[in-house]
Amino acid sequence: MVFQFNRTKKASVRSAGFRTPDDLSVSPTPLRRVLLIGSCLVRGFPEWLKDIAPGCKADYILFNNAGQLPSAPPRPIDSYDFQIVLLALRSLMPEQLYFRLPYADIAAHEAALDHAIETLGQLLDGALRWNTENGALTFVANFLTPQQNPMGRLLPRYDIRNPVHFIERLNQALCEEIARRKNVYMLDIDQIVANFGRKYFQDDILLQINHAAGLTDWDFEFDRNRLHKPRRVSEQVELRNAEILMAFWREAIAMFRTVRQSEAVKIVIVDLDDTLWRGLVVEEGSIKFETSEGWPLGFVEALLFLKKRGVLLAIASKNDEAKVMAVWNDIWGGRLFPEDFAIRKINWNPKAGNVTDILSEANLLARNALFIDDNPVERAGVEAALPGIRTLGADPYSLRRILLWSAETQVPFISDESARRTEMVQAQVERDSTRKRMSRDEFLRSLNLRVSITDIASADHAKFPRAFELINKTNQFNTTGRRWTLAEFQQAFAGGMVCHAFEVEDRYSRYGLVGVVCVDGCSVEQYVMSCRVIGLDVELAVL
Repeated sequence: MVFQFNRTKKASVRSAGFRTPDDLSVSPTPLRRVLLIGSCLVRGFPEWLKDIAPGCKADYILFNNAGQLPSAPPRPIDSYDFQIVLLALRSLMPEQLYFRLPYADIAAHEAALDHAIETLGQLLDGALRWNTENGALTFVANFLTPQQNPMGRLLPRYDIRNPVHFIERLNQALCEEIARRKNVYMLDIDQIVANFGRKYFQDDILLQINHAAGLTDWDFEFDRNRLHKPRRVSEQVELRNAEILMAFWREAIAMFRTVRQSEAVKIVIVDLDDTLWRGLVVEEGSIKFETSEGWPLGFVEALLFLKKRGVLLAIASKNDEAKVMAVWNDIWGGRLFPEDFAIRKINWNPKAGNVTDILSEANLLARNALFIDDNPVERAGVEAALPGIRTLGADPYSLRRILLWSAETQVPFISDESARRTEMVQAQVERDSTRKRMSRDEFLRSLNLRVSITDIASADHAKFPRAFELINKTNQFNTTGRRWTLAEFQQAFAGGMVCHAFEVEDRYSRYGLVGVVCVDGCSVEQYVMSCRVIGLDVELAVL
């Protein structure tokens, strides 16, 4: 059975972006070609992509049951930007097995799950061969969970005999398998279908659970001559296949942008009044604060999630700092602290000047910053003074979704350095303040700088993920600006290249791994260093 694709309508394209907002995207994602491996759900993708992504080509390889990949992909593996793998649930849950499981025999259900997980690992090994051999970036789709427990709504929800929970356990096992592999990430199509509505897409109202695909009118051609001709499925249920399949594709693009750190937002600078809270804290000498409930609290939670990802937070507000600090705890009550913001500029100076100073102190470029302010005049002023900066604030109700779900604010993993970024920038600001009171030589001597170097000659090295992240994110101190794929690194390591990664510590902070020198023979191929240690002569000490 081949899943049929509907032609995409413009309305479907717009709504398909609900999970993947593009408000922070500056330029389109240039894709050359993708490889699709797996079940019939994606067999029609290559033809379908001609309509929605005319610049991107796609190749499809059917892979299910005990099948094997061909000896080589249709084209050289490095010609694909990424591959998408969709394993067939039917290969893990054959009808001959789970149809016949006695409900009372819990042990038999557990044994069936163990067997399915073992088979899953074997299928993944086969489907991910080109990732294992060549490091190809891979997104593996999970399995669709049924819409209801087929045993009945009053039966236990989290019970291995409930196929919903059985498949949830399979998805958990899949996630754990993926976590053990490099350059492989889970494409959560189960959650996407849940977001857009299972009833508009999922075929388990007609087909068996293990088919786990999209609903179509495919069966009707075989039943149109029945004594009592049935109504087409599409006449009984509103099908939104195009919209949801578009959402699958946009999710893959967002994941690709996150892995590549395309147009990453590294700092979010926020106003206070009517932005971080509803109303004005200080007006004509009195406090006129409305409430922190509703959208402001959801917005603040989003900011704190960004901080955990390693995105810096800062404040640029025209206000009386003493009065703001006096009422801060009354507003947020221990949920948000001033110290959560790496840099704070609360004064009566022009916003554009404050934002410029914030970027200077954080050693960041305008193109990596997002400024949020409810005042359109202030946003326009900052945009004029700092070309390339992104701004938001016209619609407070869209901020949380944009901040949390945009590819530009997400990261492929969270390193120790990312988690401590706010602390490190605060230490940097304190360090720079000390610098102004001393001569340069005195200042450098006072820091008690310590540099340690680690040689990385394999992608399996424990510190390679952070080095890989740093090389692909660094803009200012980057001798070539080159962005690497994992496959390119593996090839370079095989040819003898070594990455000398260095970590820095001074009396203010432990900055972690902040630089990488890629050396091939006697040639320095690339040298990158975090802006956090620029100006300390670390780059010379390393050389």
